[in-house]
Amino acid sequence: MDMKLQDRYDFIEPGDPKHDALYEKMLKKEERAGYYIGVTTTGIACRFGCSATPPQKENTVFSRRLFDLIAFGFRECKVCRPLTHGTEQDDVETFAELIQKADHPEKYLKQVSPGDTSYRAARRWFEQKHDGDLQKYMYVKRVNHLLKSENNQDPEHSNIITYQRYWTPIGVLIACFYEGECCLLEFMDRRALETELLFLKKKLNANLKKRAGAVSRQLGKEMEEYFAGDRQTFTVPIASIGTDFQLKVWDALKEIPYGTTRSYKGQAEHLGRPTAVRAVANANGKNRICILIPCHRVIGDNGDLRGYAGGLDRKQFLLELEESKGLQ
Repeated sequence: MDMKLQDRYDFIEPGDPKHDALYEKMLKKEERAGYYIGVTTTGIACRFGCSATPPQKENTVFSRRLFDLIAFGFRECKVCRPLTHGTEQDDVETFAELIQKADHPEKYLKQVSPGDTSYRAARRWFEQKHDGDLQKYMYVKRVNHLLKSENNQDPEHSNIITYQRYWTPIGVLIACFYEGECCLLEFMDRRALETELLFLKKKLNANLKKRAGAVSRQLGKEMEEYFAGDRQTFTVPIASIGTDFQLKVWDALKEIPYGTTRSYKGQAEHLGRPTAVRAVANANGKNRICILIPCHRVIGDNGDLRGYAGGLDRKQFLLELEESKGLQ
């Protein structure tokens, strides 16, 4: 099991044994606790040492990375400025502050050449200080911008897609539901997520709305059991939206047993299309419902992991989790 990956995504909620100690450090305004603070009542993310009035204990969560609080829907505190805290060199500070303040940071990114000194410096700084990719951070903020109710209420759309976020040991997942079925399950930092959400909005003639329901709670429970190694199959109803060929490929993915893998070539042969390896691989990549439709179980002919939109480190984690539990 990739413990480094799990350590990166450490997330502490009330009831966790580490929560009490971190909350005491927060009250004492300690600045080097190794975590960031999420205030659930306001949706604000703070650094330790923030001068704002401390939240109640039950309204506080902690994350090792600021990135993951933002992925969970929190926004940076304007008081303590957790992204930079005003301690960086001028070019990085200017770039990072513009991104933090921007409602739609990609608009700023498009004005900056990837070869620009401040941009290159900011990416190096973000990786060192925040253990993440600055570009992915901006992708996440772009999705958060889309999910704001005031930004996606098209009066011509008569239906509703509800969504919920879930914390997992390998990052934040977002799920979308339409008429009681899951139509999307993706990691929040997937680059294509915004495109996928816009596709669903158009295809289903729907606006996005954060709302919990029976199916979203069921998915949360089943995800928790899956990552604990206590669940190998899922009962959450799925609504896959794609071409006839894509639907056949995705159905075939669900037939790959837990704890096993199949090659792209083997997948094409299973579908009776042995010469369509590239088309099958492309359809795998278009899957919008990860884990429930286990595209991570398809690997290269020589056993290498090949592509996975959630990242190869996550793919390896999922395969190792399933292999270890499948042998028990």
